[in-house]
Amino acid sequence: MTSGNGEGWGVPGPDGTDGAARPEPRYGQYAPPPPGAPQGGAPQYGQPQYGQPQYGAPQYGQPQYGQPAPGYGPPQGFAGPPPSLRPGIVPLRPLGLGELFDGAFGAIRTNPRVMVGLTTLVVAVTVVVGVLGQQVLTNVFPQIFGTGLSTLLGEDLSTSELEEMQSVVAPLLATLLLLPLMSFVVTPVMTGMLTVSVSRSVLGRRATVGEVWAATRPVVGRLIGLTVLLAVGSAVIVGAAALLVVGAVAAGGATDSAALTVVLVVVLVLAVVVLFTWFAVRTMLMAPCIVLEKVPLTTAVARGWTLTRGGFWRLLGIYLLAQVAVSIVAQIVAFPVGIVGGLLGAVLPFDAMMTGVTMLTTLLSYVVTITFLGSLIALLYIDVRMRREGLDVELAAAAGGAA
Repeated sequence: MTSGNGEGWGVPGPDGTDGAARPEPRYGQYAPPPPGAPQGGAPQYGQPQYGQPQYGAPQYGQPQYGQPAPGYGPPQGFAGPPPSLRPGIVPLRPLGLGELFDGAFGAIRTNPRVMVGLTTLVVAVTVVVGVLGQQVLTNVFPQIFGTGLSTLLGEDLSTSELEEMQSVVAPLLATLLLLPLMSFVVTPVMTGMLTVSVSRSVLGRRATVGEVWAATRPVVGRLIGLTVLLAVGSAVIVGAAALLVVGAVAAGGATDSAALTVVLVVVLVLAVVVLFTWFAVRTMLMAPCIVLEKVPLTTAVARGWTLTRGGFWRLLGIYLLAQVAVSIVAQIVAFPVGIVGGLLGAVLPFDAMMTGVTMLTTLLSYVVTITFLGSLIALLYIDVRMRREGLDVELAAAAGGAA
């Protein structure tokens, strides 16, 4: 199971081990007593003979005054089960819900330079690229924001009305430019880098930015390929759902039953939501497989699918709870930005204020979401492997070797 870098992330062999030779205990073998020890069956001089209690010695079955009777009280020397080894942010054993969330926050506290600083830098650069792209489109294709709006609305717009419409359309265009970059490039790459950082934090190490990038760079193409593959799968689900909805509407129209149409559409929408949820959970652990196990894309898809089998409801509950927590935190962080933007609206042009507020809110939301969810998914991957493949033993060995 141990990978080439000695950190225990490799794929287990057919027998669940890494094939390394380990000494086997030899039960029942006789070991000679040390020199000077009494031989069995021959009592030494000065020792009490069996069956002959010495003078003043307590008789068997008769407790002495002030001593508890046999069988009462805890056994001597019992101090409970030994504590779990914890070289880093989580103990090396199957994790509970609180330990997963605490570990996600612990990963951020342990290595904030990578978890927060690097994520903020990358997302900020992406946001700037989106804003510059929106400005270029505005300058190169002015008809989109000029006569194009009038033609679209079918009426002539005054200069003030046109500027107001542009102030609303410009942030939307910048957001549309950001979505492909964030979804297909930034999110998968940053998720891979955060996974590397979390894996080091579990072993009690703090990875530098250079180490994280060096470990992620060879698998960037596979991470982007996985994202594209999942997007295609989602598009297939949406396309099939759209066809079914059109068929349901046509069936309802043929029977002149509005109630039947509504029922069919509602059932189909619920079915699509369930299917999307199932698809998201079953593909959740594929990216950590690519990053930590260094396996090809097809192998990572099969591995991630296997690891989530049998743990769907647990993974779903934890992920939904994390999404709710991230949404609340993102709203709390973005609320002051909206207030400051409203105050600056009295000084700055309205379109500049709207673009700035939209971009800053997007930046904060993406940083919070990518950082926390990336950490949690990495810990879920580690937890599943500790439960199913004994990864905690390999990680304990890796942590002990590093120490």
